[in-house]
Amino acid sequence: MTQTCWAIDDVDETGLVLGGRRFSSNDNGGPMMCNLVCSTMGRHVHIDYCRTEEPTPCGGAEIQHIDTRMIPNPDKPKDAVTHSLYWRRMGFKDPYTRDEQANFANCDAMCPGLW
Repeated sequence: MTQTCWAIDDVDETGLVLGGRRFSSNDNGGPMMCNLVCSTMGRHVHIDYCRTEEPTPCGGAEIQHIDTRMIPNPDKPKDAVTHSLYWRRMGFKDPYTRDEQANFANCDAMCPGLW
C-alpha cells in the first residue's frame, strides 16, 4: 500500500476519517490496508491508470473505466479494477487470507455505481 495513494470522490474533497485518521486525495495509502478499509467503510475499490490506447475502449470482467478526472495526474485516464487484478498487476502475492479475498471479491459486485 506504500505505492498507492487515496482518491476521494467527494464534491469538496475535504477527505474522510477512518480509524481516527483523516485521509484526503493524494495521501499515501500505506497506513490503511484493504481489510481495514472494508471493516471500517464496508467496501473499497482499487484505482489504476487506464492501460488501453485511445480510442480503444477499456473494460471487462475486472475493469471499469472511470470518466471522472481525479488526482494524482487528473489528465491521465483511470480505471476501477478488482482487488485480485490489482495485486496481479502489482506483481505481488495477495497477502490476505482466502476468506478476506472472498470478501473483497464482493467489492467488485456490491459497491454502488461500480461493476
